Amino acid sequence: MTDSIFHIPERLQRGDCIGIFAPAGQIRDTKSLEQGLIILQEMGFEVKFPRNLWPGKGYLADTDSNRAKEFHKMLVDDDVSALLALRGGFGCLRLLPLLDFKTLRKNPKPIIGFSDLTILHNVLCEKSRLLSFHGPTLCSLNSCSPDSLQHFHASLTGNWDKTIRSKTIEILRGGDTVSGYLKGGNLCSLVSLLGTPFQPNFTDSILFLEDIGEPLYKLDRMFSQLAQCSVLSQPSAILLGDFSPSSEIDSLESIRFHEEIWTRVLKLTENTNIPVWGNFPVGHGSTNLTLPHGSLANANSCQASLSFSHP
Repeated sequence: MTDSIFHIPERLQRGDCIGIFAPAGQIRDTKSLEQGLIILQEMGFEVKFPRNLWPGKGYLADTDSNRAKEFHKMLVDDDVSALLALRGGFGCLRLLPLLDFKTLRKNPKPIIGFSDLTILHNVLCEKSRLLSFHGPTLCSLNSCSPDSLQHFHASLTGNWDKTIRSKTIEILRGGDTVSGYLKGGNLCSLVSLLGTPFQPNFTDSILFLEDIGEPLYKLDRMFSQLAQCSVLSQPSAILLGDFSPSSEIDSLESIRFHEEIWTRVLKLTENTNIPVWGNFPVGHGSTNLTLPHGSLANANSCQASLSFSHP
């Protein structure tokens, strides 16, 4: 990381304005956008977004230059207290050469999103020492569970350090309580950073991973690539979230699918004593707890709990 100072955004209060920015994919469904706006307003927030939405064609919300300008403009906008991504998709990787990291350090606002936003979270952590929030996008708020929405609101209003405990967590390989900076996100997005100038350092981190819509052989390939790049031997712990290949898969198929993933990760890390958890409550499904990306975290395998502290 670039310096010893860690930038923690200010907590939001009722009436604060959340700016909606689109660093990646084009909007697919205005209904999910409208429902997301209603949820934010019911939480007591004001919302700012372009009234003509985003003019991009194909799979991008706009040109690379315009998406970067929108991001920087909201960072310095005194009326905007936090930035929430419209949706994921693809596009954040193309923005990295255009980002002004000095501006980011001077304006440490909460930045929220997941999926392709994984790229921004990890690069902001490395280059700007910024704590950000791996959580729902605007267009995924309407599909979140009540617990996920409550966690989203709590995180934005300053209670991001609440310990995460879930009865669904499976301790695949236990061990002593370990500590490290919380990093990670979408597996496919993280793999796209390997070999670039923006590749994160996962040494002694708490690494969490999730993905969706990928067949088992592609997941195997990505995990194998991480292992052969020595990424899977670097963390203090590995937390595996939801990897469901589709929303139509039944519960028994999902269990078997995830067990295949768990077995592969345990095999790839068999020469380590790194704790590995399964069913961590993060991913593209309804359960997607907001996480303080970049925070110091403690993974307690005996209690299946993840606690946080200020860097």
